[in-house]
Amino acid sequence: MSEIIIRIMGETDIVDVTMQADATATSPLLDGYDEADRINLLGHWMDQGRGAALAEDAQHFAAMTIIASAFIAQQPLYKSLGSGANFMLLTLLREKWPVGSKAKFKIQADQVGAAHTYLAVPCGAVKIDDLADQNSRKDAETQQLAATLAFYKANRKRFANSSAVHGLIKQN
Repeated sequence: MSEIIIRIMGETDIVDVTMQADATATSPLLDGYDEADRINLLGHWMDQGRGAALAEDAQHFAAMTIIASAFIAQQPLYKSLGSGANFMLLTLLREKWPVGSKAKFKIQADQVGAAHTYLAVPCGAVKIDDLADQNSRKDAETQQLAATLAFYKANRKRFANSSAVHGLIKQN
């Protein structure tokens, strides 16, 4: 399979990683965490302006790649990559903690040192002719967000009031 870029978009940061086909890849930063913890950890890293700085560290960047690749590989959307798609958008947005369930969610967030739990939403896969062209990546990102807008609107109550998704919904 040719190179596939996953654009990880958190609440405040965006990092591009190359899809990793090796499902056995590991990182010491991920030891002891299950899939839900890893999503919360990645969401935490991509929030509050931490993502870009952490992506400059080789260990954190490798862990980001492992988490995003493993998540995407489990999605039905991943099968569309066989049709030539080479760019995917993955959003990690703050999850709303329902009244009466806050203690349970806080425990989940605390497991990775986060203030929130996060929902991972794969937004689509498209083919970009020149993956090195940042403008093409930005255009694909915009298209994928627009295509996922109906999902965000239908599920707006699942996202925290502080989540950037509410601003996106209001704009459209």
